[in-house]
Amino acid sequence: MRFSASPIQYQHYALSSIKLNKRAKIEYVNCPKQNDFYSVSDIVNNILGLKGGGTGKTIESSVREFINAEPGFRVCKDVDLNSIKNEICGTPDFIKDGIPGEIKTFAYSINPKFQEKGMMQSTLYAWLYGKKRAMYVSAIYNFDPNDEDYVIIKRINYYMIIPTKIEVRQLIPIGVIA
Repeated sequence: MRFSASPIQYQHYALSSIKLNKRAKIEYVNCPKQNDFYSVSDIVNNILGLKGGGTGKTIESSVREFINAEPGFRVCKDVDLNSIKNEICGTPDFIKDGIPGEIKTFAYSINPKFQEKGMMQSTLYAWLYGKKRAMYVSAIYNFDPNDEDYVIIKRINYYMIIPTKIEVRQLIPIGVIA
């Protein structure tokens, strides 16, 4: 389901961009579907018309370690829509100085659609955590030609995300309200 106007609006500010040549181990992940709440990722996927996750490769742990941040923890908020309680939950990729953040990693170059997804997820994490801002980090990498289990991180970009408008009533499509 696509939304005509995004219920998640934000301002983003580029803070820094760091060139590097850091080797990172690829991790294989499995993201099971949760049915007892609406996840931040699923909400943003619905808004942007993206297919959900599942299994894949990631280097988020290496990026989180490089930026000296802690793993995030799941936070939930109850949303009352037409006297029906719904729960929106999310686990940011990192917490740094009490600020939640999202990491997106890209092979060779940034994918604008997934960049937007990361920024929208960061915006929702700020809302879930009750913060006025969030962080978004993107990392660009190349595959290590000498070892298929590693990549070479070439650049890390840091952004500050300031939520400007979140239409909570529009986050959960009406046809799927539990």
